[in-house]
Amino acid sequence: MAPVEPVQPAPVQPTLKSFTFPDGHISFSYPASWSVRTQRGPGLEVPPWQPVDAIVSDQTGTDLFSVSSGANGIGCVGAPTNRTVLDSAAVPGMREVDGTTPMFGFIVENIGGEDWYKMAVMNPRNLEEGAVGQSCTLLVMGNGGVANGVIFDQTFWPSPQSAFPSRQAAEAWMATEQYAQLKALIMSLNYS
Repeated sequence: MAPVEPVQPAPVQPTLKSFTFPDGHISFSYPASWSVRTQRGPGLEVPPWQPVDAIVSDQTGTDLFSVSSGANGIGCVGAPTNRTVLDSAAVPGMREVDGTTPMFGFIVENIGGEDWYKMAVMNPRNLEEGAVGQSCTLLVMGNGGVANGVIFDQTFWPSPQSAFPSRQAAEAWMATEQYAQLKALIMSLNYS
């Protein structure tokens, strides 16, 4: 009789909840132990614009991710930067009004000798590497602007402090459960 290979149990997938914005356009999935709260979003609030922010927090109450929907009158300002893409993938449930499929990106931009990190859904042009303009996470959707991003503990002014002490630390974070959960949340974003 041949020996039988032991069967490894399948990894346990976390239980997920879903959130849909009040206007029904954007939805996403997130771990059931996390929570979502809403507040008035950025920009003008005049018909037909109804800007709403959804802020996702972990089980300790720490804010991890924010996405705004229905924004109007907001934009992006950028400075010259040197960008490195640490991770990227197409987000199939999102499509900008011009037909562009936005991308998930975890990027580092070096501005003035300091590294700044962004993890969000963005237009593919914001994932070009090298000497470029600073990235923008504003997407143009049918119901207005969508701005989003992981909320990193980094301070630009008055005393700059990066989210990670080094790029190696950022790359090590990519192997954590928190990174996998945030990436899965971002990849689940859907616009209808």
